[in-house]
Amino acid sequence: MSETSAEKGRSDGNTSKHRWKILRNAILKKQCQHTDPVKSVSVRRFASFGLLSTKSIPTESSIDGQWVEYSCPQFSQFCISVRHLSTSFSAGELIGFNNTGNVCVWPSEEVLAFHCMNNADYFRNKTVCEVGGGMTCLAGLSVAVCSNAAEVLLTDGNQTSAKNIQEIIARNKSKFGESVVTARELKWNQRELFEDLGGHFDCVISADCLFFDQFRQDLVDTFDVLLKPKGEAIIFAPCRGNTLDQFCVLAKTKFEVDVESRYDGSIWRKHQDMLTEGKEVYDENIHYPVRITLKRR
Repeated sequence: MSETSAEKGRSDGNTSKHRWKILRNAILKKQCQHTDPVKSVSVRRFASFGLLSTKSIPTESSIDGQWVEYSCPQFSQFCISVRHLSTSFSAGELIGFNNTGNVCVWPSEEVLAFHCMNNADYFRNKTVCEVGGGMTCLAGLSVAVCSNAAEVLLTDGNQTSAKNIQEIIARNKSKFGESVVTARELKWNQRELFEDLGGHFDCVISADCLFFDQFRQDLVDTFDVLLKPKGEAIIFAPCRGNTLDQFCVLAKTKFEVDVESRYDGSIWRKHQDMLTEGKEVYDENIHYPVRITLKRR
């Protein structure tokens, strides 16, 4: 049975409240515990599809954050050191742009990273950009480590995240082979600051960046600016009420849009198993990422 407009409105409102609660907890220093980096925000309930393994590096923690080793049991090539930022944030650091990526790694980013590893040949010799990658840009890093891409640019709209990504790149540069890997701050609503990247990328990837009403059109326009004439964007995001549908409506003005729910057998089986746990543990509306592919018309 489809949702009514009122039900969708309530769902969107609940999503916004849920995100704000996470940011508020970060400001109050009440949420992240580094004993399990992937599951560091308890209010998220479901935190991971179990695709990646993590191990804290206890000798390398500081006031800035904790270094964590990420690996993937199915792809031995992927083993990198990532810095999770400290849980001590000011309101100014978190509010104003898509900054929940500064708080934790979300399931959509985990799934996108796994997807990129599983389809590494697709990225071979291509120019690739991740937008809205948060404090880790795990998906872009998986491309850099596993695919022999020509170039990988890792971006986020938050200055703290962008600086952290630069530190992560420096730490892992020996693992990128001949791929040129860089990072920069990129705000979707400030096009004049990234026009130098116009038409530069074969592929743009993104995870869970569709939920902010005020930036949705800017995100579509950013894909349009960054992609080559035959380039495409690969996006993973949950439905979150009707926010994904709203994005697709906007994207269809410039791209062919393909939406697929069953894109990987192992993830689909995990999804089906989690559905039996009930919405208090796992709600597919906010936890299960679908794959959206944008191709120029």
